[in-house]
Amino acid sequence: MADRVLIVEDNEALRVGVRLSLEEAGYAVQEASSGEEAVRKLESEPCHVVVTDIRLGDLSGVDILKKAKEVNSEIEVILMTAYATVETAVQALRLGAFDYIQKPFDMEHLQHRVRTALRMGRMRGELEFYQKAEYRNALDEGALIAESRGMKEILSVIRKVAPTPATILITGETGTGKELLASLVHFGSPRAKGPFVKVNCAALHENLLESELFGHERGAFTGAEKLRIGRFEQADKGTIFLDEIGDMSSTTQAKVLRVLQEQEFERLGSSGRSVKVDVRVVTATNRELRDEVKEGRFRQDLYFRLNVVNLRIPPLRERLDDILPLARFFLDRFAVDFKKKVSGFSPEAIEKIRRYAWPGNVRELQNSIERAVLLSDGETIGAHNLTLEGRAEGDAMTPGDTLNLEDLERGAIQGALRATRGVQKDAAELLGVTPRVLNYKIQILKIDWKLFREV
Repeated sequence: MADRVLIVEDNEALRVGVRLSLEEAGYAVQEASSGEEAVRKLESEPCHVVVTDIRLGDLSGVDILKKAKEVNSEIEVILMTAYATVETAVQALRLGAFDYIQKPFDMEHLQHRVRTALRMGRMRGELEFYQKAEYRNALDEGALIAESRGMKEILSVIRKVAPTPATILITGETGTGKELLASLVHFGSPRAKGPFVKVNCAALHENLLESELFGHERGAFTGAEKLRIGRFEQADKGTIFLDEIGDMSSTTQAKVLRVLQEQEFERLGSSGRSVKVDVRVVTATNRELRDEVKEGRFRQDLYFRLNVVNLRIPPLRERLDDILPLARFFLDRFAVDFKKKVSGFSPEAIEKIRRYAWPGNVRELQNSIERAVLLSDGETIGAHNLTLEGRAEGDAMTPGDTLNLEDLERGAIQGALRATRGVQKDAAELLGVTPRVLNYKIQILKIDWKLFREV
């Protein structure tokens, strides 16, 4: 997308001159002849730089500066003034202005200041991106610990496909680390300095998901008081990760397919205006999408588009060679985080870890080790420090062993329904899923939820 500049100037001759100069430099330019018009355009259209006069008839340039930062803190503002003073400059810079320029000015000088503002804005965005503690690095989460053959093969494929633009579908049970592998794809690609935007499709209602992904115009629906930039637009020049893609409605699936095919979409309420984006799409699901296609719940054409490269993450019970290395990795990490002098596991703890089924996969292992380190008193984690749930401890695991996760899932849902007297909304909250996901699971597992109304 072209960089967007908004000019706010009540002198028509100067405003038109600035517009022509910036358009000649390749920018998409909008004009506003008053402060009120500028506010309306800031609320309804995306903008990267505002060039505004300080003295306007209704609102001041400082008012425009404040409004621009309120709409989007990343908008850079350049103030124009014929009455530059030290006080004016100090006030403008304190309020977050990028620069101010004194009238009359040379148009090439203005082009240079706009170009510099855009470059500094991008640099600030990159700095904020790299400083995010939310994600840190996939290495910090143990994603690169792979002693098992299956995980080594997956990492080998990632090294090959990450530098390409190929769309990737990651499948696997909950807790296996699908999001971490998606991040490895992003950070191993030429888009690594661009945004990595994550969306959990199962966590939002169908209508909210569509607005979240594609954004909406002001007034698109009740409550849409200003323009919203969607996740696809936020991910421009980067990667978008759509987790639990199997929970997406058919309407939203069609719109995602259009983005994949044409790299464009329409915001809700946009009246046919398309937004062009350059986005790589990585998706994940714990469902078998081929079965969803056969049942008519997932579009076949979208499935083929998503499934260019398929990465199936094996559950932890199939990665026996990875369990102890991961456990030791998490122990070292949490020992540092909690300032604990914990250096290893007792033989009994190691045996307990090896014999457990880990139905919650790597996420459960990480949480179990975190809890054990936090509550430990000595330098060694003992078996008594490990609070494990699920499989009976006496049942030894073998490489071909499996656990009936369907029975575990059915039992958890029935327990939640029993505790909430059959109220699905409350049961979903208790289980930490959306009501739509719970309802789908109830149908798949053939649970008669009405029986729990009388319990």
